[in-house]
Amino acid sequence: MKKSAMALTLALAVACTGVGCGKRQQRQLEQLGVISAISYDKGDQENILGSVVIPNFTETGQEKIDVLTGRGATSKELRFNLSRMSERKLVSGQIRVVLYGEKLAKSGIMPYSDTLFRDVEIGSQIDLAVTDGRAMDFFTKRYPDKPSVDIYLYRMLRKETEQHTLPKTNLYHFLHDVYDHGRDPVLPYLRLGKEDVIVDGVAVFRDDVMVGRLDPEETRMLSYLQGGAALGEVDFKLEEKNQTGEQVHAVIMYMDFKRKVDISEKQGHPIFNLKFAIQGAISEYSGDADLEQEPNLRKLETALKSKLERSMSGVLRKLQQEYRSDPLGLMELYRSKGFVTDEEEPKRLSELYSKAELQVKVEVTVLQTGMIH
Repeated sequence: MKKSAMALTLALAVACTGVGCGKRQQRQLEQLGVISAISYDKGDQENILGSVVIPNFTETGQEKIDVLTGRGATSKELRFNLSRMSERKLVSGQIRVVLYGEKLAKSGIMPYSDTLFRDVEIGSQIDLAVTDGRAMDFFTKRYPDKPSVDIYLYRMLRKETEQHTLPKTNLYHFLHDVYDHGRDPVLPYLRLGKEDVIVDGVAVFRDDVMVGRLDPEETRMLSYLQGGAALGEVDFKLEEKNQTGEQVHAVIMYMDFKRKVDISEKQGHPIFNLKFAIQGAISEYSGDADLEQEPNLRKLETALKSKLERSMSGVLRKLQQEYRSDPLGLMELYRSKGFVTDEEEPKRLSELYSKAELQVKVEVTVLQTGMIH
């Protein structure tokens, strides 16, 4: 009987201890300000302006977010100043998204990206993006019927990457491209809509400095050029009109996509021949031609081929001649073929890239016409 009483007393003591531990852990969590998103903007003089999003659960279990904004000469000083504004200890282990204002991106974002990478609490898979206007405004705007801004931005960027409408980008890829000197990075470019955020193409970088932007259609072409086929259906405007005078559209769903890059040299100048073989199905066509007829189908394939070659070549020219940016890593491929030595300076490679001959050849094969409307 005494043994049973002692066992019961011990069990109650252990249970009470467990409850106490649970309460202590809860109190410890409540004392932490877990940063889930951060933004950087160019401030006055040499300062940067930064904001952090901190989820805050109310007593009713509902989640709201706190946004803290401060200034600092460095990201470390900014973090210190933000910490002084909160009653909780700020921790960065749950950061999902980092936004850079365009003005800051055009002056270089490496000091802030590298600091994030060196923070042992932060994973290298967090998503980065450049914003049209101030990045902090994306945190303070209200988004009706949307989850908290950190989750909203994170899900949006991941969805666009998974559907290959954006090249794969995160902190790891950005730093790898900058340090590797063989490829220039790109980051998603965001702008504010009336009640939402719009992914409006990509920001193009030379090293860590933003030098331009590609619109959404150009970004899709960049994804093709990099060898990533877009999932789902893509709408093409063709250079013909139907009987009602409307421009003809063809929607193609890709089934197979292959890329090959042939590299050669002429009089010391690189030559890149990018070849693409695309197989797909036409799921919608607004023209008057009967696509069940072989000649009409071949004509449509030729039109799609010409459209893609012009669009992809146009993006390549813009990257090479206007931005002098190499997000395809063509010069790294050139060097890997032994045309230049590993000791060649990045400046020399940049000069070679600006004089390179870039060619695009596309072959389109329509395997089926699907449901034509």
